[in-house]
Amino acid sequence: MEVVLELKDADDWIYRGEGAANLVLAYSGSSPTFVGKVLLIQKAPRIESPRNGYDSEDGHSALMNDECLLWRETEDLVSAPTREIGKQLYVQHVISPLLGYEHVDAGIRVFLSKEFLGAVEKNILSQRPSQRVDAAMVNAQCYIALLMSDSSCIVEYFFSPR
Repeated sequence: MEVVLELKDADDWIYRGEGAANLVLAYSGSSPTFVGKVLLIQKAPRIESPRNGYDSEDGHSALMNDECLLWRETEDLVSAPTREIGKQLYVQHVISPLLGYEHVDAGIRVFLSKEFLGAVEKNILSQRPSQRVDAAMVNAQCYIALLMSDSSCIVEYFFSPR
């Protein structure tokens, strides 16, 4: 099932936090598809930096040569066109089998419209720490995000009277 988030969906996603590479948005709407989910949206540095050579534009792997050698038996992973897709495939094909699929959520890729990305950036700007805002913004060129379970949610089932 292909999921595409459009401008109309942007107000349902709130700032949860961020790391060096991604913004984490939590779903606050009522769609059963997204309740209990977070969205990881790639960030881009505000200061222009040279390409790191990790994303493939010519159909070859986005992994480094050593990584390709190490994971050569996992064809999906080696042929990943971007680092972000490679990371998700690594969790899906390497980490999940080791720890158990019931313990690891590799997430699913969702597509983001340009309008969604712009609206989200505007909506969360005042919630982000100023040093984070100064360093990076939403990557307006990355139209794919990772949708995964919100591990910080406590399921009411465990606390409801029986």
